[in-house]
Amino acid sequence: MTTSTDLQSLLRRIEKATTRLEELATKRAESAPAGGSSMSSVDLSASTAGADSKVLLEYEAAVQPQIANFVSYSDKIGGVVAEQARLVEALYHAQRSFLRIATLTKKPTMDQLPGLLGPQQSAIQQIISLRDANRPSEYFDNLSTIAEGIAAFGWVAVEPTPVPYINDMKDSAQFYANRVLKKWREKDENQVEWVKAFLSTLRELSAYVKLSHTTGLVWNPKGEDVEVAARAISGETAAAPVRGTGAPPPPPPPPPPVYTGETDSSAGATTRGALFADLNKGGEITSGLRKVEKEQMTHKNPALRAAGLVKEAPHSASTATTQQQTPVKQRPPRMELQGSKWVVENYGTEHLTIEAIETKQTVY
Repeated sequence: MTTSTDLQSLLRRIEKATTRLEELATKRAESAPAGGSSMSSVDLSASTAGADSKVLLEYEAAVQPQIANFVSYSDKIGGVVAEQARLVEALYHAQRSFLRIATLTKKPTMDQLPGLLGPQQSAIQQIISLRDANRPSEYFDNLSTIAEGIAAFGWVAVEPTPVPYINDMKDSAQFYANRVLKKWREKDENQVEWVKAFLSTLRELSAYVKLSHTTGLVWNPKGEDVEVAARAISGETAAAPVRGTGAPPPPPPPPPPVYTGETDSSAGATTRGALFADLNKGGEITSGLRKVEKEQMTHKNPALRAAGLVKEAPHSASTATTQQQTPVKQRPPRMELQGSKWVVENYGTEHLTIEAIETKQTVY
């Protein structure tokens, strides 16, 4: 479970990365010749003052107050809700730093992008993991509201329709938000305000993206190569290398299930081999079946139907021995007419004759 120390460490690393990036951009601007160079076509105001770029200031104005309000109500609820809110705050700072990089660099390739998205992906995963680790909690609906809606912050990797994507994630969060309202509306007003604060955060994020990044994240076409920014943040955020790395490797597969059956592998192999050998016989597989004689067929022998018995075939010595060891309790024979039905039971293999007076009489 994430601790406050981990959150503070993550925030410090993000701030350090931002500071290093500013220093690097300033040094490159100062070292560029006045007469012109590869930087002469670059917007120096964006490179040297990325923190003051219009795009970043609009993001801060739209999202930061909502995040602060959401964290405040989460702290009033306390417990795992407050802990999850700190992770959301860390995600906001990670995305702010990412947008700052976007104002300074050219659009990266698909292989380079996952390395830059690493801090945001890590924060989102921690938010979801916190929900999964607290399923018995009375605040599980709160945790699920955030876990379902937090993917909206992944808009930075969505093209060309990031706004509908954010709205879809907001709708997913709304389901659990309604459960929170149903459970707490009459008990805790902070819960109601907490729901409003988080949904308002997603609405403001959607409005910002619609205004500044309608078809996808806007990069600086005249900015630095993305590897400059990657080198600036690699030492602070421990992100994966950018060039040629692609997405991070998937987690290892779960361990195989424990087999609790027979442990004799040779016996199991023999049984399976015999089974497949029988299946390969085709039509010959029925050659071992015993033929039923006509006198043993109840539909061709009325006497058997009357007695309800079929003559048994001779048993092997082993079967006879088994039957002798477990004798069957004998009941007295019974034959009587009940209404129009003859009840015949507990007779042996002898032939019986029933003289039916009426044709409506049956034998049971």
